[in-house]
Amino acid sequence: MGLATGLDQLLLCRLATGLGVSALTTAATLTVADLSTPLNRAVTMAPVMAAFAAGTALGPAIGGLLADAVGVRETFYVVGASYLCLSGLNHVLQTETRRPLRLYVPPAVADEGPDGGPDAPARRTVLRAFSDALAQWGPLWAEPRVRNVLAMNGLYWVSIAGSQMTVLPLLLTDPDGLALTAAGVGQMYMGMSMVQVFGNQAAARVVDSCGRTPAIVGGCSLIAAGMVGVPASCCAGDMTWLSVALGTWALGGTLLSTAPVAYLTDVVGDESRAQALALLRTTGDVGYLSGAVLSGLVAEWAGMEMSMQAGAGMLAVSAGWFGLRQTLDQRARESLLKKKG
Repeated sequence: MGLATGLDQLLLCRLATGLGVSALTTAATLTVADLSTPLNRAVTMAPVMAAFAAGTALGPAIGGLLADAVGVRETFYVVGASYLCLSGLNHVLQTETRRPLRLYVPPAVADEGPDGGPDAPARRTVLRAFSDALAQWGPLWAEPRVRNVLAMNGLYWVSIAGSQMTVLPLLLTDPDGLALTAAGVGQMYMGMSMVQVFGNQAAARVVDSCGRTPAIVGGCSLIAAGMVGVPASCCAGDMTWLSVALGTWALGGTLLSTAPVAYLTDVVGDESRAQALALLRTTGDVGYLSGAVLSGLVAEWAGMEMSMQAGAGMLAVSAGWFGLRQTLDQRARESLLKKKG
């Protein structure tokens, strides 16, 4: 991205980054899922999510300072070099947490001998794995509990991408409002991430003790409340109320850092866990993409404040819908169990 000279090159680099992020987050989440049980899943995932939040806290602060000091392109060079070092460190330190499942080998490949010929590994691990993944997504989506949390996760990321990633930086740097610099914006994002760092373990205990559904509904409600308070605080230049609104927003995000993953891991079998988590990530990515575009269009048409308020309203409605669906599904399962009993 530091070498990009046009939008097309920047989009290509972002595509490569997205592929890396999808592999990293899915594998990290699946690693913890392999090591946890339904009783301690959220608590076990909390340190990983806290580590992500810690990086998110330091990243904007350091990035903002570097951008002001050495320039934007040079900041990308530093980040790229740090990822290369991290890749080598992972190669040395990380170990597999579960024996890989036996991959399906097409008959045409199996007939070529015990190794399947020189091109067999590529066909087994890339082409066939991609085909098998798509074949598993259909049955997963057909399961109501899985479909509900996937839809909720997608709408959550629509709201986050539109409000937190697109509109919020514009509000913070608006010359008619707070007019913050790049370093100031980084400090605001750092503050939100620090709430997640220090509150992640406590929020995970709430998820494990109170249940996944209340945590998801409560987290979305807190985020929506924070979104409602941010535009008024920015327009008034009130840093105190802005801090309260962003803190509420971050607290809701802390609950949602583990609750959807823990919920989905609970309702799927071991053989479907990897693809279920990948599908959860994919719905989030789709929401991330569409949310940024939609919020930008609304901001151009009705203003940045209205765009953020629309995101808050959508998130509140989706949280209510998810809670209602979970209640109705639970009653239906209980009624079916009574009839069978």
